[in-house]
Amino acid sequence: MRVRLLSICFFVFAFFTSVYAEPVLMTLKGDKIPFSSLKGKWVLINYWASWCNPCLDEIKALNQFYQARKSDVALFAVNFDGPSLKQQEYLTKKLNISYPSLMVDPGRELQLGHVRGVPATFVFDPDGNIKDILYGGQTLASLNEATYSE
Repeated sequence: MRVRLLSICFFVFAFFTSVYAEPVLMTLKGDKIPFSSLKGKWVLINYWASWCNPCLDEIKALNQFYQARKSDVALFAVNFDGPSLKQQEYLTKKLNISYPSLMVDPGRELQLGHVRGVPATFVFDPDGNIKDILYGGQTLASLNEATYSE
């Protein structure tokens, strides 16, 4: 009976630990960024693909936005197709993506639901709450507007 009770307690502990685990973003460079450490910043998770022309067209605006707003914004790229690490590193270099790219899609941990198409940019406010989902190619103006607080 005692062994069974311990097994049940372990299962409950493991379940709650996995369900309520802190989301951690893992960059291609190997940096592990707890999502809670980004509190106080706007966080944008941009889903893109190399075959998507609007995705490729918005990279310049995303680079400009990231360079101008690094102090109050965290911007991350997620390759929708989930290629190998080597392929992702090649694409980010080839396409001159200057903001961090994530090795693993954080959608499940951040409860983003199913990403139906690209480009799609999920916008989190400085408190860590999802504020908006931007579909289609973005411009510097649309990114600034999405991260403007009154």
